[in-house]
Amino acid sequence: MRLTASELGIRPFSNDRYFGGHGACPGCGAVSMLRQVMQTVGPKAYYFILASCAGSYFPGEFTVCDSSIIFTVYAAGFAEAEGMSQALELRGRTDETVVAYSGDGGAFDIGLGGLSGIAERNANVLVIVNDNQGYQNTGGQQSGGTPRGIITKSTQPFHQVPAAARNRKDLLELLAAHRVPYLATASAAFPRDLDAKLRKALTYKGFKLVHVVTACLNWGFESRLAIRVARLAVETGVHPLYEIEGGRRYRLSYEPTFAPLEDFTRLQRRFQGVDLALLKQDIAERWEDLRYKAARAWPASARQSA
Repeated sequence: MRLTASELGIRPFSNDRYFGGHGACPGCGAVSMLRQVMQTVGPKAYYFILASCAGSYFPGEFTVCDSSIIFTVYAAGFAEAEGMSQALELRGRTDETVVAYSGDGGAFDIGLGGLSGIAERNANVLVIVNDNQGYQNTGGQQSGGTPRGIITKSTQPFHQVPAAARNRKDLLELLAAHRVPYLATASAAFPRDLDAKLRKALTYKGFKLVHVVTACLNWGFESRLAIRVARLAVETGVHPLYEIEGGRRYRLSYEPTFAPLEDFTRLQRRFQGVDLALLKQDIAERWEDLRYKAARAWPASARQSA
């Protein structure tokens, strides 16, 4: 029995916002996320791509998406996105979306000042942070998003610099201090959650950011396992899925199974020699903090202001 494409649930390619033929690494965990973002945001969008792996996602010789793509630099990217947003508003084109797409290097480190600036000014920009936990397009150097204890090409051996010597930055807490309208974490392995958060973010006028941890081949896993690794990051509690409204109202959007951390780490070479007991302590403390914040009750006036 032969089934038609519609019977198989295969959508026409014309409905996709991001096509094949891109230049990302085979098995790149960010591609699924980017396809979901473009599908949800729709065609009326301008993407400001800060220097990152995403430079290879949109090869210059041909088009792999139907949206406008602007390549930019770390220091100016977020401000440029804000400028485009203001220009569209002046022209009355309020049905078009401005997206600033950054890696963890751009958001956690080199572009953090610019990101803080548009958050402080409550710019009407949707920020997508593709966090692959390092400067991966230049070979895998440490960033502010790299988990502590991880060996990268720019860190000393684990036995020389104990994991306790540095912590991974908590980007959402930094931005929550700006009291911005909407912040969320998401995962490509949970597409419905990602889609729901993107749709919710787009209902806000002002600054909104979705932070997505994506699996990178530089982590040392087989290319076919990218989505599995991303799912385990959530299920082990390493990457909690939650949202923050108004910088104060926390909501946990998914309760993980808290699978053994070893299920996640054994698939990746980057965890060789890492003190897992310390990482487990970090996970427990972070979840305790998130549960406390999510359980707080707010009076009606505070909920409205948030």
